[in-house]
Amino acid sequence: MYLRNDARFKLSALAIATSLALAACGGDSDSNNGGGDTGGIQMERLTRVATLPLGSEATGLFLKQDGEVFTNIQHPSDANVTPDAEGHVYRHATVGLIENTDINKPFEGVSVPETDEEKQIMRVATGRYNVLGQQGDAWAGAPQPGLGGIAVQDGTALIKVSNDPDFNGWVEVSEDEGYLFTNWEDRPGGMSRLHLIRTDEGRWVVQDNDASMVDFSAVKGTWVNCFGTVSPWNTPLTSEELYFDNTVNWNAPGQGSVQDLAYPNPYDYGYIVEITDPTGTPTPVKHFTLGRYSHENAVVMPDQKTVYMSDDGGGVILFKFVADTAGDLSSGTLYAAAVTQDTLPMDAAEAGFDIDWVELASASNADIESWVDEYDDVTTADYVDGANSYISDQQINDWAEAKLNQDLDESGSVAASPFADDRPAFLESRKAAVKLGATGEFNKMEGINVNQKRAQASVEGDGEQAHVYVVMSDIAGNMLDSEGAIQLTNQDARCGGAFRMPLEADYNVSRLEMVELGGPYDPTDAANTCSVDGLSGPDNVEVMDDGRLLIGEDTGNHENNMVWLLDPKA
Repeated sequence: MYLRNDARFKLSALAIATSLALAACGGDSDSNNGGGDTGGIQMERLTRVATLPLGSEATGLFLKQDGEVFTNIQHPSDANVTPDAEGHVYRHATVGLIENTDINKPFEGVSVPETDEEKQIMRVATGRYNVLGQQGDAWAGAPQPGLGGIAVQDGTALIKVSNDPDFNGWVEVSEDEGYLFTNWEDRPGGMSRLHLIRTDEGRWVVQDNDASMVDFSAVKGTWVNCFGTVSPWNTPLTSEELYFDNTVNWNAPGQGSVQDLAYPNPYDYGYIVEITDPTGTPTPVKHFTLGRYSHENAVVMPDQKTVYMSDDGGGVILFKFVADTAGDLSSGTLYAAAVTQDTLPMDAAEAGFDIDWVELASASNADIESWVDEYDDVTTADYVDGANSYISDQQINDWAEAKLNQDLDESGSVAASPFADDRPAFLESRKAAVKLGATGEFNKMEGINVNQKRAQASVEGDGEQAHVYVVMSDIAGNMLDSEGAIQLTNQDARCGGAFRMPLEADYNVSRLEMVELGGPYDPTDAANTCSVDGLSGPDNVEVMDDGRLLIGEDTGNHENNMVWLLDPKA
């Protein structure tokens, strides 16, 4: 998820510092869709499921077994003043679902909104959109704060009410009851839990006395809770996106920053957090083992050991983790992808890469947390200009040289590791991975997901080929230059695209290939720089039982963001 540098995040340093210390914390196109003349884009494979109100992203895609779809409306515009048919005005963040439908069955796509009224509401192609709650909503008998509220640990003061719902994780109790966990992608982050019951009329209703924000105080709060998944053992996995991985000036005095006021340890944030006991007392567990970087999402394979993880930002990496024990992410081995492009350069619409997995290290949560704790007492008094009070680039280089027995910095000798452990692999995962030979050139790597049923059948030889899908919202930066392992062309890449990785034995993948490029891209169209009949800024992704995809957009290149159904076989 892209974090915009606007007023939503211009919080006072004191407020953020206090919070980190205390937080509880078949298409319907209106144009000619010929696939062969659009640089590989095949828009006829897309059906528009929903169009969102002005200013908002489509977040929290989660497909229930009965075909209903959770999807949220993140940070809508204040310009939205038109109520929908049920009287809802979309000026505030909204958590909801498309209910009273089965998305697996055929339906006609919804049109592109044309009137001002259509542009300001949530429009769906099938079923109805049920608003479960909006930013700040409170329920009688439920503990405060209200929906999206992030408070100090004892609940006596409200830090903020977030406008940024993201991941939805549905933990089903029965076909008519369950718990909805929703990330709040903010600084600090949060997560709500809503107990839902389906009425006889088929409408899901929040239980007033069982709606609350999850308490993250035991793990020192969370940071920018982004997308996520529900594990095969039915626990939500929330992702901490990390936008402060360069620690060189972290404790520099006079910055007017969070760091100056509270000295939080940067290594406490940037992980996957599992919510155990989701239907009882939700209890967060930070899995340091899965590495520290801008986690967009993590998806666990049916073996309950193999995990694929996307990294959001520029110059980022595709990661894999293999747990020591099925159903337990607390110990295992972390890997990073080194890719070889089919040809250099290559049209993004036809992009293909072979993947080799670089082993970074093995460790347990307990081991890594002990390394993190060694940096708890660093303050501005420890700052030295030009140095680093945390793990420096030189230390990472020397650790990697010792591990590979290679002179990586051409100093004339192989350095000894400054550590008696593998902490760079887990606390500075991006830098460590690149030093060991992984490819750190991907851009805006967003949702990553798999269909559990198809994956298991495929690997066990009982079904057709299954894939892990990953979307990138903007194929730019190091991916479009003429250097390194990734060298793509085609301006339509600025609209992003969806990739897939065929599953192999033992749930390994060794191939990454383009499925659907966004666009076409037209920089002269200010409102819809990417065609409204194609993808733009694909972000959330869900894989259906029949292999089709649901994709939610996070883009400024469509006037109204959209939710799509993509049929890769069409």
